Amino acid sequence: MHLFFENVTLQMFKLWSNQFFKEDNLNNLSFPFILSKSSWEEIGQIMNKNKKSVPLEFERPSRYIFKYHARYKAEE
Repeated sequence: MHLFFENVTLQMFKLWSNQFFKEDNLNNLSFPFILSKSSWEEIGQIMNKNKKSVPLEFERPSRYIFKYHARYKAEE
């Protein structure tokens, strides 16, 4: 299962944050699934606030997605 999700989280973050394509004209298109920077920051704050309530079975809580998106792994 891990091999299936290898590098998927980084690519999905890039797609949802409008940084996926190498050409800027494609990144500037308005897709309905693009999240603004403020939305990503809000998601990160919610994730950070919920760290204490993550069950121990998950081994560790997720990291602040906007700041650490390049280092995310399939388990997060």
